[in-house]
Amino acid sequence: MKQRKSYPVNQSPLYKISNHKLLAKTLCVKPYTLKRVIKRGDKNYKLGSTDNGRAIQIPKAQILRIHKRINDLINRIEKPHYLVSGVKGRSHVYNAKMHIGDVAVAKTDIERYYPSTTKEIIKKGFRKKFCCSEDIAETLASLCTVSGHIPTGSPLSQSLSFIVNSPIFDEIDKYSKARNITFSLYVDDLTFSGKTIPKHFLAHISNLLKKKRGYKCHKFRTYNRETEKVITGVVVRQNGIDLKRTQKEIISNLSRKKVYFSQPEKINDPKNIKYYQKFIGHLFSAGEISPRYRQIGRTVVSERKHLGIQAQNQNNIGT
Repeated sequence: MKQRKSYPVNQSPLYKISNHKLLAKTLCVKPYTLKRVIKRGDKNYKLGSTDNGRAIQIPKAQILRIHKRINDLINRIEKPHYLVSGVKGRSHVYNAKMHIGDVAVAKTDIERYYPSTTKEIIKKGFRKKFCCSEDIAETLASLCTVSGHIPTGSPLSQSLSFIVNSPIFDEIDKYSKARNITFSLYVDDLTFSGKTIPKHFLAHISNLLKKKRGYKCHKFRTYNRETEKVITGVVVRQNGIDLKRTQKEIISNLSRKKVYFSQPEKINDPKNIKYYQKFIGHLFSAGEISPRYRQIGRTVVSERKHLGIQAQNQNNIGT
């Protein structure tokens, strides 16, 4: 499939929308459908919580289609060099690699990022970034929020939270460059590296986000040039990257269990299927950091197929 060409924000179909008829057309819905969805408000979402008790808001079918459309339009807009998340060809591993070398590192992240990204921030983003009229910005902000903030379970949340905050992140990048510091952004994780990190650097970044957006930063961490760093789950050294010790231990423990689960009488045991899927998943995930694990993963996939053990999910890598 041919990759879509990205373009500046002023070339976006969302740019300078000034009436609801054009907005409905841009979002691929009928005007009366748009009105009905807006009227439903928070009833457009299923409210629940994750296993660890975190609140989650999942868009229902009709609002989900609108979110997917807006997400698609935002994703066509050119991305800055410092943005890692949501960019094709970039990942948490790519993020870690940006900070390899004889450098000091500083990290922080935005606490409760999506719940703190308010309807007012979204509205302001559509007004300032996309130059939409006041009423269109209000409508788009209403379509994209629940209980006054970005939903935590929407495919739109990541791209929208970035684009409306891009002016402040651009400012952080400019501030970093002026001090010979590399900045990378992975959703709500901010990482900085350079020969030295000024003493009050993170405090300035935190104050800037608080002042401009009302965000609160936490999990502050700094590393000197000689120390191993952990960046978005990847160990970073002066000359390369590696897996975290805990990840290696999980793979080692799963590897030891393979003798038990490869026994003929275990082939149709549901626990067996889950074991192989878990083991293979960890190996391919580790393979993003160290290629040798990807090769081991391919070997385990072949062994599983030879034993006649089903894959739990046919869409998973290596199945």
